[in-house]
Amino acid sequence: MDRKALIFPCGLVLASAYLSTAAPVDYSFALDKPLHTAAVVLLLTGLAVVAVEARAHRSAPPPPPRYVAIALADGSSSSSSGGSTRPGEELWTEAGAPVRRRAWGVKAVGALLAVLLSAVCARIAVFHHVTTHADADHRPRSPLDRLRNWVYDSSTRYILPAALLSLSTFLVLVNTSALRSTYICPLANSTAATIPTLGFLAFLIDCIVVQLVYRLLDDSISPPDDWTIHLQDGTSNHLLVGLTLVASSLLVLAAGMVAYPAMPEHREWMLSFPPEYLLGLLRLSLMIPFMTLCFLKSARLYGVMSAVLVAAFSSAYIALLRALGTGVSFSFPPKSTVGLVLCLALLTIALILHLVTDTNIETRIRSTIPVRLGRNQSAAFIVLLISFSIGVVVYRRHQPTSIHPISTLIELAAVQHDTWESQAHRSRSLAEAVVHYRQRYQRDPPPNFDKWYNFAITRSSIVIDDYDNIEQDLAPFSSFNPDDLRLRTVTVLATNTDVGGIRIRDGRAERVAEVPEEHRWVIDGVITMIEPFAQFLPDMDLAMNLHDECRVAVPYDHLQNALDNPQPYPTFDMSRPSQDFSSDRAKRWPDMEHVRTDPQFFQDARPPTFQTYGSIACSPNSRAKKERHWQTKGFCSKCIEPHSMGAFVSNWTLSADPCHQPDIANLHGMHLSPSTMMGTHDIVPIFSQSRAPGYIDIRYPSPWNYLEKTKYEFDEKFPDPRFLDKDDTLFWRGMTTEGVTTAGTWKGMLRQRLVHLLNNQTSRHPIMLPLGDHSNNLEYALKKTPDIKKYLATKTDVRFVEEIVSCAGPDCIDQRKEFGFGKKVDFRQHWRYRYLFDADGPGFSPHFIPFLRSNSVVFKAALFREWYEGRLIAWKHFVPVDLRLHDLFSSLAYFGGYGVDDRNKRMEGKLKEAEKIARDGKVWTEKVLRKEDMEVYMFRLLLEWGRLTDDKRTEVGFRMSKRREKEERSEL
Repeated sequence: MDRKALIFPCGLVLASAYLSTAAPVDYSFALDKPLHTAAVVLLLTGLAVVAVEARAHRSAPPPPPRYVAIALADGSSSSSSGGSTRPGEELWTEAGAPVRRRAWGVKAVGALLAVLLSAVCARIAVFHHVTTHADADHRPRSPLDRLRNWVYDSSTRYILPAALLSLSTFLVLVNTSALRSTYICPLANSTAATIPTLGFLAFLIDCIVVQLVYRLLDDSISPPDDWTIHLQDGTSNHLLVGLTLVASSLLVLAAGMVAYPAMPEHREWMLSFPPEYLLGLLRLSLMIPFMTLCFLKSARLYGVMSAVLVAAFSSAYIALLRALGTGVSFSFPPKSTVGLVLCLALLTIALILHLVTDTNIETRIRSTIPVRLGRNQSAAFIVLLISFSIGVVVYRRHQPTSIHPISTLIELAAVQHDTWESQAHRSRSLAEAVVHYRQRYQRDPPPNFDKWYNFAITRSSIVIDDYDNIEQDLAPFSSFNPDDLRLRTVTVLATNTDVGGIRIRDGRAERVAEVPEEHRWVIDGVITMIEPFAQFLPDMDLAMNLHDECRVAVPYDHLQNALDNPQPYPTFDMSRPSQDFSSDRAKRWPDMEHVRTDPQFFQDARPPTFQTYGSIACSPNSRAKKERHWQTKGFCSKCIEPHSMGAFVSNWTLSADPCHQPDIANLHGMHLSPSTMMGTHDIVPIFSQSRAPGYIDIRYPSPWNYLEKTKYEFDEKFPDPRFLDKDDTLFWRGMTTEGVTTAGTWKGMLRQRLVHLLNNQTSRHPIMLPLGDHSNNLEYALKKTPDIKKYLATKTDVRFVEEIVSCAGPDCIDQRKEFGFGKKVDFRQHWRYRYLFDADGPGFSPHFIPFLRSNSVVFKAALFREWYEGRLIAWKHFVPVDLRLHDLFSSLAYFGGYGVDDRNKRMEGKLKEAEKIARDGKVWTEKVLRKEDMEVYMFRLLLEWGRLTDDKRTEVGFRMSKRREKEERSEL
């Protein structure tokens, strides 16, 4: 056969494989605007088909001569009437094969094209909705002969391979999509039934489109007349298909032109084209037309059914190989190796049957298709395929583990805690603290460092040396000169966009201007926190965020430029004495009344905010910048690998970083629809109580915790018993305040997913359990929530309280139907339970520190990070839970235990380990998260900020005299 004939099917295989992988389609930014993308791709595909086929039509040689076989009975009655054949004539090709007669009338072709156009447009509509939501043989034959002829017959030879392909593809989808995300598919409304129905409708439309294309591309010869379209070589058919695609694109464009004036609220979305969207669109716009051309060429050479099967086999194999290639590390996510191997076997058998029947000599003689694979090529391909499949299966094999990952993580956490504690409290004197400061930060300490040290010692602080959080938070601002920082601070205060001001003058702190009553406690709390050490602070103004959400998100290039070009700090020089803060600082701060304000300085962050704020600081090479995880139902196993050991969080800090996990765009209210966020992309100094990774707000201890607005206290009515005396229950009560729920955004919010997972969810979820044998091996199993809760020793009591808040329109009604609501409980009632769950709200959770002070174990899932990041160690002081919540059941089974079911044997709970976490968390919290520790941290933070805003930044600093250093050492 001509080797050039393999170019097109190979291209079809490559294009199908590329489009079947996760990156191009499932994670493509092009699907942010599905209608735009569909219109552009259809237009380019249609134009490409028309251009290629028109050129082929012009350069094609004359059609082969037609040989006319005339029946002997009518041989003398030949007529030359118009050159048409008589009814008794039979047309033959030059190769001697009979040609089927088919004359497509203009009306018939027009009807087919109209149906095809309607089907394509209907498919676009469904796509948009789903993404946002026989020769006769008269001799006696045995049953085996009948079966053989049925398999090899030209009219039925595709049935068995296609059936096996369908079955294996279905099994691949079942096995690869078994682990679903906790994104909510509501049961209370019609969504749970609508989406599968639309999926089935899309399948039917796809079948109609394929059938119409098959009819149009099926080569035939037609007698010419005034009402018949000539289809001698299939070129005209391909042109018609291309024109139909162009027409479909133009219809979508026309619909957009109608919608633009009628929907002003969507105009910005219609005409905004971010770079990541354009890049994703470019990829699809190149690959889909290429695949379409390869398909049409392959259909002409090998037949439409063969071309369809090539694309289907390629997609199925890629999906299967991706499933076999994931989950090798720590056996997560769970996949049935037996099921996947069965899929691989069925898929291989189906492909072998197709190749064998397609290369059968009798079929080849009868067929009018010009190109076939030879027997040698087919046999070599089959051997290669089987060898490759066996190799993949051998690679995928893994043994169950005998050591639970949580046991390993607890041991590592103990080592990490000891390491952190030893380096955080090395200094035993001021002299040592100065030395360690210089070694750690490569500069002199700020002025009044001795006052800060004495303040920390008198408050029994055990954290003297490790204040890396302050260093990290202030790093972006060190590239600006002091005058610029002061101007930026006052500009923020002058705009009066939910920012409160604190002015420190002559050792006293006071409010700047008026603060709304509902937020006055924030400013008053900060002032109360500052008062014990205000006399040692330089004059300065502070811009305090009054809302829960963080606000400052800076683009990657701008942020890196600031981090890479810091202004110099004073270098260590023993010969120079200490240099205090400048004496005229108060005059240097601009007056707010004379500062020019910009109304656009802060902008209302329109949801969703992940791309515009949440991930804007990520590197261009990160997954968050390259991929869009729009398939909310699917679990992103690649997203958890950098911060997980199997299903469990191994790096708490990294677990909230958006750059390697684009799927969290749909898993938290901060990214989906924040409540009151007024954000900026400029580097401005705003002090916030917490921040999400990717933001650069300056963290400080929360006045809520400092004022103990949520306090740990107990009495006889609400005691806090020993851990083992508590109810074996995971308890949580909260409200729907994570974000404003509009357009269904509540389905992805952390709190809603938590309540739904433990009360309403019927999907299967992973849980690590011992196998039902005599060994101690552990393996992940997929079980439905009711089955898991039936055998878990630890019960769950998770409810919303009061009414739905922060919602609009149908979202309020849907949530009332979907969730159960409990009564509001006294906060002290939490101490009854062994396990307390802590989840983010619109910002940090104010319950976390009181929970840690109790005798209960705290399970924590959070996006926001606070001032004490690093002081608390996951698995040492609390149990971390991934934002996806896929590890929650396994953690509960580990600590609480699991009963015997049909497949798994009993798992004894690790109550001693749980009790130790509760005790360690309580003891450590009472050492490093006290009100006194908040004051010490705030004192150190404001000294560092004071130096940054001092005109003599390169000169001011604390230096000990040799005499004082000797006195310090002699006291030791």
